[in-house]
Amino acid sequence: MAGCKLTKSLDNKACEYAIAGARALYLANYHAPAEGETAVEGAITYQTGADGTIDKITLPTGEVFYKIEGADNTISFTDALLVGGNGGKYRQHTVNAVLNQYDVDVLNEGDAISLGRFIAVVIDNAGRPILLGRTGGLSAPAGGFDYNSGAAEADATGWTLILQGTSMEIGQILKDESVITPVYKETISE
Repeated sequence: MAGCKLTKSLDNKACEYAIAGARALYLANYHAPAEGETAVEGAITYQTGADGTIDKITLPTGEVFYKIEGADNTISFTDALLVGGNGGKYRQHTVNAVLNQYDVDVLNEGDAISLGRFIAVVIDNAGRPILLGRTGGLSAPAGGFDYNSGAAEADATGWTLILQGTSMEIGQILKDESVITPVYKETISE
């Protein structure tokens, strides 16, 4: 298989500080992936630039990205290589966050988060936007949207959000944050 041979040397180019974690999380409802520039009914289209990054995501008509603002230092993700029983290899993408709010907004979205399937874009602390769940989506496993009040004043409290899914690719890098569009904006009417 030609795609399984190394084609380039990999050196540690980063001569800078490295901070773990992520600063932002965006979710969109999952639809099957397609290649292209325009909206396709029932699919999310992705356009890849000459440099190999995704430079355009077109959601189906009426769909948007939703920003999830986790508590400080709680957003993270993993992109893990797994091996099945007969040696088949695949990736598992996982996104984690903690939401400190317990209000009607969270309650109204709780079933969607618990039962839905999504793609996620995580902005890591180095500013890289990374797309997860493109080929199979991410959904909440058991324990994937649970609330913990804590017992003592200094205990952690909040909703633990975990979204997970199998993928047939490594998480893709977006050209920049401008690719995450449209982002939901709440309209407030008086």
